[in-house]
Amino acid sequence: MSVRLALAERWVPAGVRRRGLAELVERAARAFEVPAPDVGGETAEGMLRRFASLTREQADRALASPAQAARARERLRLEAREFGLALRGRLGVRSRPEAMRAARVLYRMLGIDLHASLSGSITVRSCAFAATYGCDTCALMAAMDEGLFAGLVGEGRLEFATRLTEGAGRCVAFFTFEGEPR
Repeated sequence: MSVRLALAERWVPAGVRRRGLAELVERAARAFEVPAPDVGGETAEGMLRRFASLTREQADRALASPAQAARARERLRLEAREFGLALRGRLGVRSRPEAMRAARVLYRMLGIDLHASLSGSITVRSCAFAATYGCDTCALMAAMDEGLFAGLVGEGRLEFATRLTEGAGRCVAFFTFEGEPR
């Protein structure tokens, strides 16, 4: 097992978390083709609020047009996939079990209580964004989730069965690995 992943499961230094969040804000802004807000002086919590505000505003704007929404979905997935690949390398992830553990670490840093099995079953018991996003915004932003998993675990598709933003008690999703039946 990767020593970096084992350490990250126990503790992520504040500076490392802030750099990761700043990169996520930058990637989201790039996906929506808008300038990234300056988050340099923000706390990690402030960065999460700025990320939520940026993505809610831009997703809602993109959702006004099916063509814009499709472009945003594609770009969000691509940016998040590249972020996931970078994290995979930084954490020294070498296997699917390690990738699923890395996803839990990443989502914990985002204020999301995510549990993912090796089969691709995903449950989110609480999410920092559920109070900020509407149903449609959440569905669009799921492209980032799919991209992150694709970068960390390997290519595949993410499908949600239930969402917190729809009033469910938890999100339930399935990541179907490319080439494998669900």
